[in-house]
Formats: sequence, structure tokens, C-alpha cells
Amino acid sequence: MSFTVPAASQGDPEVSVPVSVIGDAAELAALVAELVDTAPGGAVRAEIEALMGRKGAEPGPAADWMIAAVGALARQAEEILACEGIACDPGLARYWRRPGTRRQGG
Repeated sequence: MSFTVPAASQGDPEVSVPVSVIGDAAELAALVAELVDTAPGGAVRAEIEALMGRKGAEPGPAADWMIAAVGALARQAEEILACEGIACDPGLARYWRRPGTRRQGG
């Protein structure tokens, strides 16, 4: 199933995006935002700043933008689905451990 996402402004074109793509994007963005928020000692933020510096951006402000944008994109994608009355199964669900199973390699 796909639906057309309204453009952000009058000059932007509209595109059809499959629901699964929007659902996956929302879930991935939310997981990245959670990783940034919960990483001990700001380790993930430091890596983001290093990446932004390698891309030629001012590391601190660019990291602030990226971190804020990830959370905002997750919320927007979830809102699009909710507005359409669509619930998507999380992609992560296929990797959930079943009760009574052991993790491999650890």
C-alpha cells in the first residue's frame, strides 16, 4: 500500500511512498534517537561530531542539527501513518528473542 505525502510547500512536488518505507524510516530514526540519548558518556554524539567534521561541517552545530532532525523525522513519519489510520508492524519485531532462547555469541 502507498499513499501520497503532502508536500511541505507549494513549490515542492508530491511523491508516493510505500507505507512500509515510512514505517521503517520512523522506527529506524526513533532507534537512532534513543541510541544518541542513552549512550554512556556522549559516545554516540562524539562519533556524530567526528562524522560531521569529516563532511566539512562545523561539528557541534551540525551534530545538534542531526540529532534534533532524527527525532523530528521519527515523529513526523509516525504522525503521517497515524493521520492515515495505518499501523505498521515494527521491523525490529522479526529480531525479538523468543522466550527460552539464548543469545548466540554472548
